[in-house]
Amino acid sequence: MADKVTALDIAKRLSVSRSTVSRAFDPASRISPDLRRRILKLAHELGYRPTSAARLIMREYPHVIAVVVRDVTNPVRAAIMTRLIRELERNGYLPLVFQVPNARTISARIEAILSHLPSAVVMTGFRPPSSVLTLCSQRGTPTLILNRGGIKGLAANYITSDHHGGGLKAAEVLIARGCRNIAFVSGQSVNDPDASEERMRGFLAGLERVGMVACAAHEGDHSYDSGVRAAREFFAASTRPDGVFCGNDMMAMGFMDVARETFGLIPPDDYQLVGYDNIEMANWAPYRLSTIAQNMEAVIAATVRGVRQLVEKPDHSIRVVVPVKFIARNTTRETTAQE
Repeated sequence: MADKVTALDIAKRLSVSRSTVSRAFDPASRISPDLRRRILKLAHELGYRPTSAARLIMREYPHVIAVVVRDVTNPVRAAIMTRLIRELERNGYLPLVFQVPNARTISARIEAILSHLPSAVVMTGFRPPSSVLTLCSQRGTPTLILNRGGIKGLAANYITSDHHGGGLKAAEVLIARGCRNIAFVSGQSVNDPDASEERMRGFLAGLERVGMVACAAHEGDHSYDSGVRAAREFFAASTRPDGVFCGNDMMAMGFMDVARETFGLIPPDDYQLVGYDNIEMANWAPYRLSTIAQNMEAVIAATVRGVRQLVEKPDHSIRVVVPVKFIARNTTRETTAQE
């Protein structure tokens, strides 16, 4: 069976933009009569038919941006999506949101996503397979990976927080505050965990710089419950940690609750604790959690700029890493050492 003809196929044959092809099917659009006739004639010959929905969308929004996301129940990702959609709309784009359960699913759905003729595809919450990026490139649709760490081995555009630097900073914070038995709770059992891996690589590199190794480790899944399990494991051991880094704030809060309720341990006197993400709950009174904060406003602003650049020039290369910072609250001690 022959491949389905797309607006991009017609655009390439006539050396025009994909949006020009779409406008040719809208009687209210401004396009020369001759060019309209040429586009409609070729579309008829090739059997191309745009949907009514596509024609209506093109009247108001010349650029549709497909946003593909995994697990919007994650509080950080939900905040990213809310800000990203708002800023794309403010800049005149129409975001179409597609949720996928994991990176594998995007391979099965990418054809359907591209049928909406997006001017660019933004993906977050997973690392897309190289086959997906290749297909998008072949169709002339630029892609942008959002907040997944440095993408190695893929010729991909990305904008991300400095997850490696955040892990490194967490190690430096605990060491500077006198911790010597340091443990960590990772998020590496989640699907497509490259951002978590970046954090843990940075954290372990920070320990290694001063000749230290972690005294304990627990592989979590970014959930509150995995923090609960880690605390029970660490504090039931013969050697208890005096410093702990959790790969996100939800795990840190679960860890903190069980340490207090089951073992009677309160930070920072009994141990010190650093989370990651600086979600709203991290600053609630029961926690006041010291954490590594992502600058999501800067990440979203860079993403919208990146989308604009890719819409104007699809072969533009974008690789942006946004710095993170440490937020000191009640779960770490004060120090005179430079942060």
